[in-house]
Amino acid sequence: MASEATEARSSDDDLLWSRMMTLFVTARDQMFGILVRHELTPPHGFALSMLQDGQMRMRDMAERMSCDASYITAVVDRLEEVGLAERRSSPTDRRVKEIALTDAGERVAALVRRTLTAPPPAIERLTTAERRTLAALLAKMVPEDEIADDAFRIPPPRV
Repeated sequence: MASEATEARSSDDDLLWSRMMTLFVTARDQMFGILVRHELTPPHGFALSMLQDGQMRMRDMAERMSCDASYITAVVDRLEEVGLAERRSSPTDRRVKEIALTDAGERVAALVRRTLTAPPPAIERLTTAERRTLAALLAKMVPEDEIADDAFRIPPPRV
């Protein structure tokens, strides 16, 4: 049976994590709002985010999103339908089609990324000293090489 100290610590940890998740959920909901305004879903947001790094083959997109190539076809079809992406010939192999963002796609992708990466307004409630303390504590929890710059980003594999 768990001791009172363990139960209290667990309860405190749960509350701490719930507060942190609330910050993320707020940003996530704002991002969902952007996607809904463009008649898109989270997988479309994931695809837009990946394409910000440059055009890519659908096969590579399917691999990064851990899904079937036919699903990626539907995702890309929708992005093309709303004018955010287009299929292009690969610069290295004309037989291969790659997906690239249009100018409108670049703008929407940047807005989605900014929504997920901008510090939450709640940070402004902290003093400079409190921000430094929070930064030090988070650095202890998340090493520099594990930082994700975007909720859709898959960090590179650790070697």
